[in-house]
Amino acid sequence: MEHDYKSNFGFVKNANSGYTGLQVAYGLTKRITIDLDGGYYLNRTQNFSFFGDSYTLNGYGGSAITLSGRASVLKDTVNDVEVTLGVGLKMPWSRQPQIVDGVELTEDVQPCNGSYGLSLRAFIFKEFDKSGVRLFLMHNTTLSTINDRNYKEGNNYTTSLYASKTFFKNLTLIGQVRNEVRDYAFRDDKVVSSSGGFRFVFVPQINYSFKQKYNLSVLYELPFYQYYYGIQLHDQYAFSVNLNIRLGLNKKVNAECEKPK
Repeated sequence: MEHDYKSNFGFVKNANSGYTGLQVAYGLTKRITIDLDGGYYLNRTQNFSFFGDSYTLNGYGGSAITLSGRASVLKDTVNDVEVTLGVGLKMPWSRQPQIVDGVELTEDVQPCNGSYGLSLRAFIFKEFDKSGVRLFLMHNTTLSTINDRNYKEGNNYTTSLYASKTFFKNLTLIGQVRNEVRDYAFRDDKVVSSSGGFRFVFVPQINYSFKQKYNLSVLYELPFYQYYYGIQLHDQYAFSVNLNIRLGLNKKVNAECEKPK
C-alpha cells in the first residue's frame, strides 16, 4: 500500500510470519509484579516477484527478551477500579544480523533488530457489577535505540480498549479495538521514507477458564484502517492461541482477591 490505497509497486509479492512467546510474571507483593518475556520467530518470510523471477527470504530465531516491573498505584476493590503502571527494558536476542545461505537478511525478515529498547506501560481497569461488563484500557510505548548497523527502528505507541463479559461461568467474550502508531525508521541518521504509519485493528477473542487456574484463549486480528508512510506491505490478518496458567493459588490468595462485602 501507499498511504491508505493500493500501490502499483509489486516487488514484494507477500509476507507471513509465525511467532511463539513465553511470559512469566511473579508477584513480589500485593501491588508489585515482575515480568520476564521472550519470543521466537518460527519464520519471518517475504516472497518476491521481480521481472518474472521469484525468490524468498526467510528469517527465524530469537526476537527479544523484556524484563519489566509493574505496580498497582490504585486498587479500589469496592468500586472495581484499578490503575497499574510499568516500565521495562527490552534486550535483543542477538546483536548480529542473521545470514542465510550467504545473504544478510533485510530488516523486514530479521528475527531480531539487534537494538535495546525501553517499554512504558499503563493499565486501567473498571468493572460494572450490574451488567458484569469489564473495561480495560492499555497503553504501551516502546522506544528503540540504534543498532550496530546504524539502523533505528521507529518508536511504537499502542493503545487498546477492551470490553469483556463472562457467560456460563467459564466462557468470556472479549472485544478489542487497538490503535498502533509507529514513527519513521532511520538508517545512517537518514529517514527511511517507506517506514512508519498507523493502523486500527479489531480483535474478537474467546477465553475459556478451567480448573480455577487455566485460561485458554483464541483471538483473530482484523485491521480495518491502515495508513503507511511511503510504500509498504499492509497487514491482512493475524490468528493467535494463548494459554495462561496461574501458579501458587491457595486459600489465602483467593481470600485476598475476594471483593469486600
